[in-house]
Amino acid sequence: MQPIYSPGEKGVIVWAATEWADEYAWLVDAQNPGVCSVLVRGDVGEWRTYDMSTSEFLYRVLADEEFKPFGIAHHNLDPEFEPGRSLPGS
Repeated sequence: MQPIYSPGEKGVIVWAATEWADEYAWLVDAQNPGVCSVLVRGDVGEWRTYDMSTSEFLYRVLADEEFKPFGIAHHNLDPEFEPGRSLPGS
């Protein structure tokens, strides 16, 4: 497994997690700017690498029923929205 990213190095930046305990991250290499793989880890599994853009990855998770094991389209979940909380004094 790669270390946590530090500027000028190669490493992982975790950017999201799901209620199912999946973690989403980027593998970033300062020596290869503009290229970053999407890494995904299930609740206790190994990291899997997806060489695609983040937007393509998220589209596949949300809309592609065949995108397993991380896709959710086959669950037929109703859309849900929870507004953000107001900050004190705003």
